[in-house]
Amino acid sequence: MDIELPLRADVVVVGAGVAGSATARELARWRLSVTVLEAGNDLACGATRANSAIVHAGYDPLPGSLKARFNAQGSELFPRWADELGFSYRRNGSMVLAFSESELAGVRRLVDRAQANGIRGVRLLDEAGVRCLEPATGPGVSGALAAETGAICDPYEVALRAAEQASLHGATFRFNERVVRIQHLDAAAAAALDEDGDPQGPLGGRRRPLRYLLETSAGVRYAARAVVNAAGVFADELNNAVSEQKLHVVPRRGEYCLYDVDFGGMFEHTMFQAPSVAGKGVLVTPTVHGNLLVGPNAVEQVSKDDLSTSIDGLHDVLERARATWPGAGGSGIIANFAGLRAANADGSDFVIGEPGDAPGFFNIACFDSPGLSSTPAVARFVASAIAERLNAQENRAFDPCMMRIVPFSEIGESERASRIAHDARWGRIVCRCCEVTEAEIVEALHGPLPVHSLDALKWRTRAMMGRCHAGFCSPEIVKIVARELDTTPERIDKRLPGSPMVASSRFDYPRLARVEARAYLDRSARNAPCNAPFDVAVVGGGAAGIAAARAAAEHGARTVLIDRETRLGGILKQCVHDGFGLHRFGVELTGPEYASREADALAASDVEVLRDATVTALDVSRCDLSDPLLVHVVDGCGARAIAARAAVLATGSRERGLGALNVAGSRPSGVFSAGSAQNFMNLQGCLPGRRAVVLGSGDIGLIMARRMVSQGAEVVGVYELMSRPSGLRRNVVQCLEDFDIPLHLNRTVVRLEGEGRLSAVCIAQVDPETLQPVPGTEERVACDTLLVSIGLLPENEVAKTAGVTLDGVTGGARVDSRLSTDVPGVFACGNALHVHDLVDHASAEGERAGSFAAAFALGEKDAQRSATVPVEAGAGVRYVVPQEIDVASGRGESLALSLRVAQAVREPRFVVEAIDQVGRCRTIKRAKTMVAVPAEMVQIGLSASDAAGSVSVRVRVESGEMESNARVPRAAPPREGGA
Repeated sequence: MDIELPLRADVVVVGAGVAGSATARELARWRLSVTVLEAGNDLACGATRANSAIVHAGYDPLPGSLKARFNAQGSELFPRWADELGFSYRRNGSMVLAFSESELAGVRRLVDRAQANGIRGVRLLDEAGVRCLEPATGPGVSGALAAETGAICDPYEVALRAAEQASLHGATFRFNERVVRIQHLDAAAAAALDEDGDPQGPLGGRRRPLRYLLETSAGVRYAARAVVNAAGVFADELNNAVSEQKLHVVPRRGEYCLYDVDFGGMFEHTMFQAPSVAGKGVLVTPTVHGNLLVGPNAVEQVSKDDLSTSIDGLHDVLERARATWPGAGGSGIIANFAGLRAANADGSDFVIGEPGDAPGFFNIACFDSPGLSSTPAVARFVASAIAERLNAQENRAFDPCMMRIVPFSEIGESERASRIAHDARWGRIVCRCCEVTEAEIVEALHGPLPVHSLDALKWRTRAMMGRCHAGFCSPEIVKIVARELDTTPERIDKRLPGSPMVASSRFDYPRLARVEARAYLDRSARNAPCNAPFDVAVVGGGAAGIAAARAAAEHGARTVLIDRETRLGGILKQCVHDGFGLHRFGVELTGPEYASREADALAASDVEVLRDATVTALDVSRCDLSDPLLVHVVDGCGARAIAARAAVLATGSRERGLGALNVAGSRPSGVFSAGSAQNFMNLQGCLPGRRAVVLGSGDIGLIMARRMVSQGAEVVGVYELMSRPSGLRRNVVQCLEDFDIPLHLNRTVVRLEGEGRLSAVCIAQVDPETLQPVPGTEERVACDTLLVSIGLLPENEVAKTAGVTLDGVTGGARVDSRLSTDVPGVFACGNALHVHDLVDHASAEGERAGSFAAAFALGEKDAQRSATVPVEAGAGVRYVVPQEIDVASGRGESLALSLRVAQAVREPRFVVEAIDQVGRCRTIKRAKTMVAVPAEMVQIGLSASDAAGSVSVRVRVESGEMESNARVPRAAPPREGGA
């Protein structure tokens, strides 16, 4: 029987991290056939993907070491590589902080070491110098080293661009092929494998013999003349199979916390802590994409595959970071992750080049910090050594520069319009957090290197990397992947092989996705751009936005409603349960029915509707109030600015993701925000999983628990951090009690388990007072799905572009009684203002905002904000909206104070009182109800004139029995489903 011959290559590179990919790129300078074998299903699955992303200046390594040599050379090469390959790179400088005299002495030694290593631009700063450059630095700093050549980059992007260039020059990349065996070829075996080949080969001249035979986990064999060992933490195993010069790699785990872009400007420099007996401390650094990164610690472990974070490790990282940044804590975190560094157990230096007894075998081993910084220099060194070993000829066709298509988020309006004119898919922003378009996702799916998972797509495009952490965009991106690759969602992996996005889907899912895509292109071709000036522009087509647009038009204003989706209704479209509309229509409706009624009423009005359109910014830099605002819009017709005299922001809300809780563990598939799971089920016909845990008792979570059971899944239980459910009482009864789904109070998820798909969550009891997990109370709950329902946050990215002041408690705009923000002509309503539990209230609020915006735009008397009185949240009240009452222009005008209590109260009495200049209080309204809970908004009607003559208005709970642990009685009045 014939034995299949191995595939042959001049060079086999093992590992497609930044070292392997960069070396493949440098090998393209020579006439060599190159194959890259990667154990994972994507580039950079190891240390490259999860590190600090720092290009070190070179002051730290021991003089004379390989680290010192290659760090200095690599740091110098990085700007050139960034220009040639087009990856993100910023020279932001770095500091090493000292907080004591002994640490300051250590910093001085680093300054001396920098000089020995030939590093320029390193100097010593005193305390004043540190605070001048970085005023947010923590107390007690006594000085610092400052290195002007320190920089930051995106390590994955470095690997990707290098690999793409290598691929375009002929290199072959093979994924899911772990090298399981490597051996020397003797002369006879090498000659037999070479005898039918071209004697000249790509090398030119006399060809060097085949030296190594490799076998992979896929059962494929490769014969190579040279091997590059860039296998990360597995590099010692590869080396030790061919050489007696043994290596021993110790996996060292480093854990990180990633903060939202709102924190990205906290520091300009990369902030290190001075080395001490306890280690190097943790760093705090901006990223090239605008986030803030904190970490890592350094924990040696046995496993070379375990990339999970730990509860203690994440706590330790944040605790140690507070020396640099006192604000380091849970607020603002959107993700945590861990990476493994390949530390040298027998020393502290890199292992680079050929062992003496294994010619043609080139190590890039023990490549821990500053490995990333050293990569360009090491890759050049190794590639040149291989070319010399193989007597390779120069590849005169090699072009070091690659054309980079600048991301949509980084280009101006004219360039956006140009791209959209070429392909309408550039006008469809799929990931709103990072402004990633459908065209960019499609381009990545059909790029030089294959995409085998959703995370690979995420790293290539940055879609799903924003603050919502894929809550909004993952259902849409799954549709694009299914369509382009002709597959179904249960065959799409999130990260690793065996990490399916959902449990099941419709058999015709890809066909339906293609039909939807064609319909979008048809609409874009037919639609005419909407550029005429308007009186009022309403941003957002949910319940509040529809109501605002209709009210503005009825007031006589020429109105345009701009919505990112094809069908109006916002979140209502996926809320197929009933319970909506009892206040507004006097009948219970499903979400789609409610949306349909509102959309039908809008269609009968004189409102121009712009669908499939994303508002990216609101420009309010006008010289006079008679000048228009400019609403910047992107859609399939182009990118342009629409003029309007007033704008209503009805942009809705987003779900808090699991990252906000900084939960430890692995990063498996099967974790959904409740709204995302609702989208998959109700709009796409997918079943997210078969055995689910629900974290949080918000209304969507409760409703989804019932929905999962109705579709045949098992719901193990709903776990709530607080002492009472956070959803409406009606939903607790109808969704949990009626379906025998257990509700566990004072519980939270502290850890995830699962390599591919989620296999279990770790639940801990929570102290009712501190709301912190109680050590020793953890229990493991097996499941394949976690639905997260831990609250909604107003979506106000457009408001930020206009400079609107946001409230620290609600997260929405601060408004007066006419729903006007502090930016003239800009109004806010609905969940963008504060989260509503009833959609009816959101619609009513939208009507007020639309009417007031129209009055402003039409120049009506008293329509502009004038004298206002602040409204304060008093005892027992968490917040009140509006935050001000316009007592001048709004005389006699009725208004509603919307508020939430700080904790549950039985039979509360609310007191609204006016406070005069000398502090005297005058009661202007009293109201009472059977029970008040934080989940349900309370509304109190007033007249604006009631506040006349006061300097402030305060709302407080006068009396009532506080209920920190008791449950609301079942006899509480029923309320309809959430907004």
